[in-house]
Amino acid sequence: MSDRLQDKVAVITGAGSGIGAACARRFAAEGARVVVSDIAENACAGTAGALAEAGAEYVVAPGDVTSREDTEGIAGAARDSYGRLDVLVNCAGITTRDVADVPDPDERWQRVMDVNLKGTMLMCQAAVEIMRATGGGGSIVNIASIMGHIGYPPGSGLSDGFSAYVHSKGAVVQLTRDLGAALGREGIRVNAVAPGSVETRLTESLRANPEMFAKLLARHPLGRIAQPEEIANVILFLASDEASFVTGANWMVDGGYTAA
Repeated sequence: MSDRLQDKVAVITGAGSGIGAACARRFAAEGARVVVSDIAENACAGTAGALAEAGAEYVVAPGDVTSREDTEGIAGAARDSYGRLDVLVNCAGITTRDVADVPDPDERWQRVMDVNLKGTMLMCQAAVEIMRATGGGGSIVNIASIMGHIGYPPGSGLSDGFSAYVHSKGAVVQLTRDLGAALGREGIRVNAVAPGSVETRLTESLRANPEMFAKLLARHPLGRIAQPEEIANVILFLASDEASFVTGANWMVDGGYTAA
């Protein structure tokens, strides 16, 4: 076990799978006490089991990030269990594919915006309140996306130009900049990570389509998509004191996708 986050208290949303689960495992290995959160307690079970097996210190705090009451409860679990909150990682998120069965287009758009943008904003508000109260500063890492900087490739079939996923992630980038500028003098750093394609639940349908997946790989100069642990490594750096002079930034972790 290393100590890059020794005794720090970290809240991770979307921790039941993918990047969030990878962050929970990595943070615990680096000495953090972890609040594992996802929308339902059973979604947290696998991650909680892995942390328990590793002998990590953690609590489970399920909740819906689109609810102010729930986000205050998630952040409050850190304060109530450990007396403070040092790190927030906003991994909870969905894509337009997750709401494809919702018949109303306005409702589909709003649902993605609510989870990805409003949920990130509400969690930031709840965390900042506790960070201010305890006076120790803190670090927030939001999960944006390369699609917050570029559009989907023409002809990909992934967007008609009205993709709420693209809109929401672009807004997360700007939220991060605004918070980073506003909170810096209080010792609270706010940064974002913009992953490219990652082998998680969110990309299952893309990976299941051989033709589409081949095109996706071809757009990555490294010739592959990322593993969740590779994104978690960058998030760990931004969360740690090693990134003490980094705030309001958005880090591309995309295998060269946006550089090509």
